[in-house]
Amino acid sequence: LRPPRPLVPSAIGEDDAPDPPPSPAMRQAAERGKLLHSLFERLPEVAPADRAALADAWLERSAGIADAAVRRELVANACAIISDPDFAGIFAPDALAEAPIAAVTADGSVITGTVDRLLVTPERIRFVDFKTGRNAPAGPDSIPAPHLRQMAAYVAALEVIFPGRKVEAALLYTAGPALFALDRSRLEPHMPGAETAPHPIGAPAAPIAS
Repeated sequence: LRPPRPLVPSAIGEDDAPDPPPSPAMRQAAERGKLLHSLFERLPEVAPADRAALADAWLERSAGIADAAVRRELVANACAIISDPDFAGIFAPDALAEAPIAAVTADGSVITGTVDRLLVTPERIRFVDFKTGRNAPAGPDSIPAPHLRQMAAYVAALEVIFPGRKVEAALLYTAGPALFALDRSRLEPHMPGAETAPHPIGAPAAPIAS
């Protein structure tokens, strides 16, 4: 028997319906999201007192953002997210960036993927996935189902890798920026093997950009 093809969470997180043609404002939001994503990758390793200055310098010199007002807004948004007390741990220096995971869940699903930020403690596992698309949901109830399927797959894999530990998931939409913690009750219907899951084992899966 052939083994089941891996389910790649970033692939099953692809939207069911395409976005409308991007307007100039939507393209600007997408570019802003990419810049914030870059700051989220760079700033956690920097001392809090130095983050704003380093972020501003990187935006001006490396990203080519000449408008000081635009830089200030990006810096303020990035620093606010990273220092949020509810999520400060996931952006701490001891958290892992771009952490690869792989596991076989109880229903036989083979889950492989990479999470943007992962924090492992003896009591629980926390992770955040970044979305750099053109739109951010208005609230948790507006999160697209494909994104919930993706996060549910990550949760299922991490529960296998770290048995007995609570797994906590969050989505960060950089276009907002908007950060949403995801209760397990919200993810349960989208878990691999759930009756409502529309992606059976063996369906082709290919990574896509977040």
